[in-house]
Amino acid sequence: MPEKKALIKELEHRAARIRYLSLKSTAEAGSGHPTSCLSAADLLAVMFFSAMHYDPAHPEAHANDRLVLSKGHAAPALYAAWCEAGYLKEEEVMTLRRMNSRIEGHPMPSLPFVDVATGSLGQGLSVGLGIARFQSQVLKNGARTYVFMGDGELAEGSAWEAFGLAAHMKIDNLIAVADINRLGQSRETMHGHDLNTYARKVEAFGWEALVIDGHNIEEILRAFDRALKVKGKPVCLLAKTQKGFGVSEIADKNGWHGKPLKVGPELDAALKEVAPAIMKSPPVPSIVHPPQLRQSPKAGPLILPKVLPPYAKDAKVATRQAVGDALLALGKADERIWVIDGDTGNSTYADAFMKEFPDRSIECYIAEQNMAGIAAGLAARGAIPFACTFGAFWSRAFDQIRMAALSGLRVKFIGTHAGISIGEDGPSQMALEDIATFRTLPNGAVLYPSDGVSAFACIMNLAAHEGPGYVRLSRPATPLLYPLNEQFPIGGLKTPISCDKPRLTVVSAGVILHEVLKAVSGLGKNVPIQVVDLYSVKPFPTAAFAELLDKSGGACAVFEEHAYEGGVGESIASAMAGHIKSWTHVAVNKVPRSGTPSELLEMFGLSADAIAKTLKKLI
Repeated sequence: MPEKKALIKELEHRAARIRYLSLKSTAEAGSGHPTSCLSAADLLAVMFFSAMHYDPAHPEAHANDRLVLSKGHAAPALYAAWCEAGYLKEEEVMTLRRMNSRIEGHPMPSLPFVDVATGSLGQGLSVGLGIARFQSQVLKNGARTYVFMGDGELAEGSAWEAFGLAAHMKIDNLIAVADINRLGQSRETMHGHDLNTYARKVEAFGWEALVIDGHNIEEILRAFDRALKVKGKPVCLLAKTQKGFGVSEIADKNGWHGKPLKVGPELDAALKEVAPAIMKSPPVPSIVHPPQLRQSPKAGPLILPKVLPPYAKDAKVATRQAVGDALLALGKADERIWVIDGDTGNSTYADAFMKEFPDRSIECYIAEQNMAGIAAGLAARGAIPFACTFGAFWSRAFDQIRMAALSGLRVKFIGTHAGISIGEDGPSQMALEDIATFRTLPNGAVLYPSDGVSAFACIMNLAAHEGPGYVRLSRPATPLLYPLNEQFPIGGLKTPISCDKPRLTVVSAGVILHEVLKAVSGLGKNVPIQVVDLYSVKPFPTAAFAELLDKSGGACAVFEEHAYEGGVGESIASAMAGHIKSWTHVAVNKVPRSGTPSELLEMFGLSADAIAKTLKKLI
């Protein structure tokens, strides 16, 4: 009993210190979210100094339990906890939100205890699910993942996608902690302090729900002790807290979200209120050290297998078919390759990998946001995940994709059935904006192959790319354009039709390249046209393209089944502005409709006949 009292007193000290540092750092910064930190302090204190197993000197270690701060605006409390654990110095914590400081406004992976950037709410549980699956499937050392959530983000559908799948997968090394402090940014949350409603929701999704007082240290300790004993399903602690707890002037009051206290009497009064719980002689942090890591995950650069695409030279192959072939080859060569799919595996061909390597596959069903978040969690711990679905469906997950890219993670996205050539399914299924969105990702690659050989090579090469990336793939089967051993390095291009003295450079990719080649061939011999296959939209092959464009006197014509905005044409226009002398751009300029692929290509001037008519006018 004396030991328990001593532990509670220490945890109260840690919580008070977290509040003290959060208040002080946000006041010094002149911005931040101190009230969200104050509600979280007691929960974080128990997690850091009783429940979690980790080595504070090595926050990046695979043996550690992982913590995902999904409510990223409470970052000052996270930094304060790591300061109390001994990893961060108080002086660095006080550089919160300053330029060139690691202590940013929301957590970023520049800090080794941050796996994925957070702050865009509703994503942390998906990330945590990916990490927890990696721990249980690869490390197998009993490590757990904790996800600290806010009640505001429990209005996000992506969070419930993760709740549902985690229970379905029976993940029992995942613990969610929901800080139910009642107040959002502008008003009370949907359920306020109705903890029973939250519990019913969580239990309906198949989780163990534990309702607690989030400011009662003894109760929090009991809840974590119970959570660690649950088997066969994940656990969610639902903690009733007060926003701004510990400071009477702001506790449980609306209008204080994102508002720091002012340096001076206002801050001094608040610090005085939290100070009584701070010990004069604090003990050394009572960290529970992790179990020994039994299996270290593979590290280092990926070595691509020397295999050729398995196609006959005269075969017709849809570029999407290369997904199964390339991922199987990669999966056999490197155990870090994972595949995540959203109930489209029989169309994306991802099911070939999933059947061969079920332990490195996750079926997310129709939940693309959760897919992207899980992929980010896997990549954060060292996996190389390929997330596969129709290109059109990635638009709903772009926020998760963006956060993965901001984190510098090697998440690879496959988008099949792109463009109008999918035909009768109609415009809702036609990705026409995907190149534009994926081009914005920092350090990202955007690849758009035109035949089975180039698709196979692009997928293989993307696996070795250090950043995120996207491969745009098509539905129709088309002839092979290149020999099986042709190389397609990221940042390159091809010229399937060359010309000594071209008067026009014609550019395309994907299915439309085949229409361009038919059109040019139909114009007869010695036509002064060179054709460029721009399979690498990003990184853009600037030098090689400039040389070709200059050769044709700056005359350029682009044909693509993408919206005018942000696609192949705009990537050329932005990179080659100083080289272009004449410009023709044919793309999708209105909402398509259901029809056969040939009818749709004709409708938008992208059939071989329509392209030939355009080219005749240009030359």
